Amino acid sequence: MKSKLRGPAIRSAVVALAIGVFSSGASAEDIGKTASSQIGPSRLAYARLYCTPDHESHFAELTADLAKQNFAPPAAPIYIGPSQPASSVFFAGFEAHWGAPDLVNHLYHPTPAVQLLTVVEGVFSITTTDGELRQLHPGDVVHLEDVAPCKGHITVVGDTTGFLVFAR
Repeated sequence: MKSKLRGPAIRSAVVALAIGVFSSGASAEDIGKTASSQIGPSRLAYARLYCTPDHESHFAELTADLAKQNFAPPAAPIYIGPSQPASSVFFAGFEAHWGAPDLVNHLYHPTPAVQLLTVVEGVFSITTTDGELRQLHPGDVVHLEDVAPCKGHITVVGDTTGFLVFAR
C-alpha cells in the first residue's frame, strides 16, 4: 500500500513546490514594467523571447512605432503599425498550474514556430535558460523566436485557467 501512495504523493509535492516557486513574485519581473500607456499611443512596448548562437534563450524589449492613419472612416484616425504577415491565429487554453512540474524539473521547450502570443486571461510565467523569470498578465504581448535548436523556455500557468491567442 505504501508504494501505491508514493507516486501521487511525490507528484503532489512537485506541483506544490512549483506553485510556490511560481507564486513567489520576488524574483519575477512583470513583463509590462514599461507600460505602453506611459510612452503614448504612437509606440507599443512588448517583449521578445529569442535565442543566441549558444542555443540559450533570453528576453529583450521591443517597441513598435505606430503612425496615425485613417483606419476605419468615418471613425477618428488611430495609430497603426506596419503590417506583418500571419498565416494562422488561434486561441489556446491552459489548466491552472500547467507547466509547474516542468519548472521543478528544468524541462525547457522551444516554441514550435516564430509567433506572437497575447495573454487573454490568467497569469503566465516564462523562464528563460539564462534564469530570467517574467510574469505575463492579460494584454501582455511576447514575440516568441526561440525555435529549435534553441533550448527554449518554461511556461507555467498561475492559480486559474489561462488563455492565450497566438498569431503565426
